[in-house]
Amino acid sequence: MSEINVKAQRARTLTMLLYGFGSISVGIKNNLLGYFLLIYYNQVLGLNGVLTASAMAIALVVDAISDPLVGVWSDRVRTRWGRRHPFMYVAILPFAAAYYFVLRDPGDLTETALYFKLLFWLIVLRLSMTFYEVPRGALGPELSKDYDQRNTLAGLSMAFGWLGGAGIAFVAQQFFLDSYLDRAGYQQLAFWGGLGIFIGCAVSSLGLHREIPKLHVPPSRKLHIKSMLREGVETLSNRSWIVLFIAGCIYSLLVGMEQGMGTYYNQFLWQWKPSDIAVFALFQAGCVIVASLLAPFIAMGRDKKKIAVIIFLITIAVGQLPLILRLLDPYVAFSTFPANGTTEIWWILLLHAGFTASIGALGFIFIASMGMEIVEEVQRKTNRREEGLLGTVNSFVHKLIGAGGVFISGLIITGVGFDAPGVTLEELQGPVITQFAFVHICLGLSFPIVSTLLILFYNIDRHGHENNISTLGYVEVESETGG
Repeated sequence: MSEINVKAQRARTLTMLLYGFGSISVGIKNNLLGYFLLIYYNQVLGLNGVLTASAMAIALVVDAISDPLVGVWSDRVRTRWGRRHPFMYVAILPFAAAYYFVLRDPGDLTETALYFKLLFWLIVLRLSMTFYEVPRGALGPELSKDYDQRNTLAGLSMAFGWLGGAGIAFVAQQFFLDSYLDRAGYQQLAFWGGLGIFIGCAVSSLGLHREIPKLHVPPSRKLHIKSMLREGVETLSNRSWIVLFIAGCIYSLLVGMEQGMGTYYNQFLWQWKPSDIAVFALFQAGCVIVASLLAPFIAMGRDKKKIAVIIFLITIAVGQLPLILRLLDPYVAFSTFPANGTTEIWWILLLHAGFTASIGALGFIFIASMGMEIVEEVQRKTNRREEGLLGTVNSFVHKLIGAGGVFISGLIITGVGFDAPGVTLEELQGPVITQFAFVHICLGLSFPIVSTLLILFYNIDRHGHENNISTLGYVEVESETGG
């Protein structure tokens, strides 16, 4: 009998490394927005929590609107530098500069002036990141069509992103910041973070330039609004895309609400100095990098969807445990969690940080890889490759919802008493942070459960993907005769 071996188009190792290296810049940016920015403007510069969060939310809305516009534009553009690289090159300098100016000491500004300074540079930061990351992300499905190699591609991107974010966090906490309220330390972070973004963008963009002749060249299409809307609806009616889209919407609200929360816990609940836990960032990055490199082997020959769901359920079960145990401690007869400042709590939180970071990263690696499979399924049905549209409509709505979450985080910060006039350090480290943690636990348990269960309705497996790429001609087909 005749057996068909399907060999999908694959990327070279160097190509995958250069693609992943570009995530260093995104990791540095994510570290700023998700870790340092809120406490810097709220507790260091004195900007009201709601105002700080509203500036972050507005910039995120602008970012959300720009994502699909840049995505559709880069899907359709035809240049001698391909569809994606012109956008990436334009973004490099403003992306790095905006990071620097967001953190630059504003001097003695009024609250209104400080608010608009933050808003302006956040918008520049997010817009320039869109021009870089949306086209770069769309390159992934073009570089490799292989079901398993895409796990490697997504894993390398995750690993380098963590290397960038955790690397800058380690350097800042070990060398720049005496405490999370150290105004001068953030100025050093501004320079070195901006430089890291520039290097990550430039190396990846220039390194992938030689791949341009091998990339898909779209047919010439005019940007007619009516036809774009019709094609967009056709593209986005895919069931698997809708499932991941809705799951992402729910999760995005939680992500928005959690922006910057970790730094409040470090300062007021666990009461660390930055240097006490600087190594946490490196340990997390090491764990994520190992998990990212193992991801292709974990999923080899298996269904990505089932693995992702199991991983996310484990993350949900373990993620909130330290907070839950700490809040329970005053109400039970025995100690549920070690006291602050002890060796035991340091090791427990270090191992917890590494485990949750690595297993969560694994889940998102498989989700990113699953998203790549949707590209060929849509192309088979519509005869259009629209990586930019598929990725950026997701991010458009997710960021809008996330913006609402960011604004809610500001309301929570103000509502539990961080901005209360005359609030004492004892109150911040007691009832204020306790209420803050209680809200976080409730949200951190409920939203991810719903989001994870939705992933069960995704319906592209290995066999379906191989049928799609065979139909589209992205394979080398060999016939073998067997008995």
